[in-house]
Amino acid sequence: MGESVDKLTELQIDTIREISNIGMGNAATALSQMVSSAVNITVPRADIVDVADIALMMGGEEVPVAASYVQVVGEARGHLVLAYQTDDAHRLIELIAPGTPLDVMEDEMARSAIQEIGNILSSSFLRSLSDLTRLNLLPTVPAVAVDFAGSILTYIVASMYEITEQLVIVQTEFHIGSETINGLCVFVPEPGALQTILSSLGVGG
Repeated sequence: MGESVDKLTELQIDTIREISNIGMGNAATALSQMVSSAVNITVPRADIVDVADIALMMGGEEVPVAASYVQVVGEARGHLVLAYQTDDAHRLIELIAPGTPLDVMEDEMARSAIQEIGNILSSSFLRSLSDLTRLNLLPTVPAVAVDFAGSILTYIVASMYEITEQLVIVQTEFHIGSETINGLCVFVPEPGALQTILSSLGVGG
């Protein structure tokens, strides 16, 4: 199993929140360059939660969700998921790629847009984390899944459950013009990875 939330100090949890804010700030910069418009990503919450709570944080098990998923390879391995309710995914696609068909449940171009957004955000987030920790952290090519929150998140985390029962979650808000779009970033560290990251930041305990 990975590190238990009960074993993390308040300083360590605060550090996770801080690096999440920095990582999403850099991701917003990368997204701004893609859309040629100002993008701000705020982080209302960054915390560690149980696997069982993830679907509830997306609005419930029966809420339609679009998600991109990458493996994190390098010196602190894990898995990174970026998920949106489908209504938010449609609005994000329309803002980033106007004219793209919006039905992520059916249209391959819409799913490709979610994949590209996931690639940009994951790469930027991990590049920022690498800079802060001086660890080599790289994403694989994103995979995309669209389904009900209970099904998709159960499928994504099922193979990881033996790795850890607790995940780092980062609630995100994308601010593009007058639009606010909600998303969820989930980092699933493999055994020892979270401790490696925290130790590299001087709060390993």
